[in-house]
Amino acid sequence: MQASDSYRELIAKARWSHEHGRSISHITQGDVNGARLFSYAYRSQSIGAFHAARVALEAEEKHTASSSAHSFLTRAQRVLKQLEDKVVDPVPQDAGALISTLFYYDQLVNLAAEILDDAGVRSSFARVEFIRQRLLDNLRPVRMSNGIYTASDCVLPEQGAFVVPNLGISIVPVIYGDHHSWNTAFLTRDQYGVPVHRHRKGVEIHLGFSPVKGVTILGGSCAEVDEGYAMPIRPMTDHGFENTSGHDHVVPFVFGSLQMGGWGAFLDVEPRPPEADFIKRPLRSGEMNHSVFLEQELHRLAAKAAGVREVIISCEQSGSAETGGLELAATNAGGSPIELSADYYRIISVRSGRARVRIGGAESEVAAHDHFGVPAAMSCSITSIGSEPLVFLDALILPLPGALHRNYLH
Repeated sequence: MQASDSYRELIAKARWSHEHGRSISHITQGDVNGARLFSYAYRSQSIGAFHAARVALEAEEKHTASSSAHSFLTRAQRVLKQLEDKVVDPVPQDAGALISTLFYYDQLVNLAAEILDDAGVRSSFARVEFIRQRLLDNLRPVRMSNGIYTASDCVLPEQGAFVVPNLGISIVPVIYGDHHSWNTAFLTRDQYGVPVHRHRKGVEIHLGFSPVKGVTILGGSCAEVDEGYAMPIRPMTDHGFENTSGHDHVVPFVFGSLQMGGWGAFLDVEPRPPEADFIKRPLRSGEMNHSVFLEQELHRLAAKAAGVREVIISCEQSGSAETGGLELAATNAGGSPIELSADYYRIISVRSGRARVRIGGAESEVAAHDHFGVPAAMSCSITSIGSEPLVFLDALILPLPGALHRNYLH
């Protein structure tokens, strides 16, 4: 499989380590930083590329009576399931990120591709080559990068969605961190929208960007929206969205929980019977958890002095003592470099402008609608390039002040 020089050099170092008694004397901090970036890039493919490919192969397997072909497809599904399940493994902050996490991601990805490349399987199943190519297409941006993986909310990948059980809506994970993710739910114009549901141990922020027209639901209340908004949602709170636009619509959302990781973010769903009559409230009201008109906030911030970061949704608004809370902030970067670092994984969504991003030793350019992640304890430098103001959102999941939480992954 194709890979960038940066990627190949890291894998070569990991292989050397395994061939020489797991020695790590040759591994630098720069190697660790690069391995962490690539590992999180793979992690963001867990539900999209890996899961979607496995489900597609599972469907194909049902159409054959050939035992040999069944064997190959079963092997491929087993490897893809291993790749899915690695999403719950923490990414170390030491050499283990290279010689364990990234190295085994690479080994499993190559193995899956080799199994699907078998001539016997491809001749028995007309769609296997299509499935294989879509898988490789989804992984190519990871392997060909220098570690900074970016995903756009304008282009949703083929064979990259997950159908949420009991809700029947398709979601695409955009960026996956340690305990939270930035995602997109795709709604066709014929769908009601997002059915009313709640999460037992998860916290969420629903987002809307123009063009949008619908009704957002929270608890027993609702608010009509025809412009961008952000709505924080605590655990065990009914919520949903009615799409009244008459056209296809996407609902970006951030989900997280310090009690869960990996698949928990998408299986912690409890469908709820909708209320007969939701009470209409102003979006900013207490009943709607003081939601905000997001695009108004971004325009206001763009007009202010550069270098300002403002919290739009606090972690207390969405969180609980057990789960932690999601913090959503907006930054007007201006022309000077912005330095960001945190003890927690940060997801960044560029809303306007272009920028040069540096994380660890890797550098890349990003533009509006791009998303990327900054691993915990790694610094990120963002410098605006071009004439349009650089404004971006960032999301963290944080323990509530003074709260004790049990972290099941670390």
